[in-house]
This record gives sequence, structure tokens and C-alpha cells, in this order.
Amino acid sequence: MPTNALPVDDAGSLRHAYIQSLAYCLQACLLRGDRERARRAWAILIRCREVNWRTKWEWGLLFLSSQDTDAPGLASQADQVRHVERWINTLRVTVRNEEKPSLLHALIIYYIKEGRYRQALEELETYLPSYPYLLSASLHTYAGLLAFYLAQPASHVRQRSPSRSQQHLIVPGGDGSPSPSSSPRSSRSPSPPHAPLGWDHADFSLMGRAKGWFAKSLEIDEKEEVAKEFLRMIDHPAANDGPQSDSGDDMGSERDESEASDGSQRYDLNDEYEFS
Repeated sequence: MPTNALPVDDAGSLRHAYIQSLAYCLQACLLRGDRERARRAWAILIRCREVNWRTKWEWGLLFLSSQDTDAPGLASQADQVRHVERWINTLRVTVRNEEKPSLLHALIIYYIKEGRYRQALEELETYLPSYPYLLSASLHTYAGLLAFYLAQPASHVRQRSPSRSQQHLIVPGGDGSPSPSSSPRSSRSPSPPHAPLGWDHADFSLMGRAKGWFAKSLEIDEKEEVAKEFLRMIDHPAANDGPQSDSGDDMGSERDESEASDGSQRYDLNDEYEFS
């Protein structure tokens, strides 16, 4: 054996470290907006036999969702949305059933980040009645939040901020404890708003749908506090004392708060690399 040859275990350890460093490089390039280097790192990673790109779909989604500063704004945004949709829909065909709620969760978060609230709600209402999505409490809570948000009069719905919404992916909150019967993160929202201004002019059809989704979420997980509080507010709007606030700010504040954090919190790229 040549003197400079490494034992198998050491060689494997070095390769492991190399792949992990490359994953860190990918994340750093995306955060700095260096898409060209990020593209090169991603191209190398998906060629490594230890990397199963289907189980590491978060990396591809993070790459596709990063802003391309060289392309025209509107065209770039439309193309970006199509790329993300195609990526996730392609993965849905190949992943195991228990992983499908995570993919839908990621797509809904992306739609919210892009201000496509109605499209997000339609996507949820299409898939939630079917298995395995019907077992996810957090996805039902998101459907309720979106319906509640869209039920408000248009004048009270906060508009998205294009200059910031494309910078980072939304970081959903929750207790972070994965469950095979639900998406990996529980939905999080600021404290439920007081009865919003223009409550009497709300779309009560959408409000009824929101109530239904919140109720279903509590059937799945009775500890889903967000659904519980919003359901209480819908049933007893007059019980909310104190200064009124526009509940549109709640959906927007979740997006804005997450935009201030880096993408690693959403996709766990800082976690140690695990071989597939």
C-alpha cells in the first residue's frame, strides 16, 4: 500500500466531510445571492452516490426559490414559481406517502411567501380530503388561516411587499417535532387578532370554511393551539376586547418575521449531513 494511501474508514470520513462542506457552501452561496456558485455546488452534490436527491429535495427547493437578480422581475418571478411547482409535483410521484405532506407543506409556504394566498388555499382544499394529507393537523390549520385571511374585505387585506418577499423562504414555526401522520412542523401564527375592522362585511362563506378547517385540525390534534384560538374568535367575535387590529397583518407578520431569518432555519442545511 502506498504510504500516502488512506485507510477505507479515513477515506470515507474525508469524503463525508467534503460533501458536508459542499452543502455548507451551497447554503452560503444562496444566502449571498451567488447563484452561479450555488448552481455548481448543487450540480456536484446530486452526482455524489451518497446523496439521494429525492430525500434532499429541500436543497433543490431552496435553490429554485432563491432570487435571480440578473433576470427581469416579473418574468423571473413567474418562471421561479413554475420551476418550484414542477419540482415539487415531480417529487410527489416518487416519494413515500409519509413524505407527501411535507412536500405540500413546503409548496404552501412558498405560495404564502409569494403572496399567492388563494392559490395556496385551493391547493390545500384539493389535497386535504385525501390520504395522507387528511392526517395532518398543521395543514388543516394553514387552510383555516388562509380562508380566514381571504374572508376579510379587500380593503383590509394587507398587500405583499415584492421587494422583500423574494429574498428568503418563510420559516414556519411550531414545536418542530415530526410525526408520520402530519407535516414536520406545526403551523405557527401570532396571537389571533381581535375582531377585525369590517367584520360585518367579511365573506361568511369563506369564514365558514375557515371554521371547518380549524375544527378538523382540532379533531386530528387537540393541542393545536392556533386552530383553537381562531375557532374561539370566529365563534365569539364580540368577546375580543381591546384595540382592534387588522388580521391581515397577522398573515403578513408571519411572512415578514420569517424573511428576517436565514434560509437555513427552514431547510435545516446547517444540520450535519446524513448519508442516505
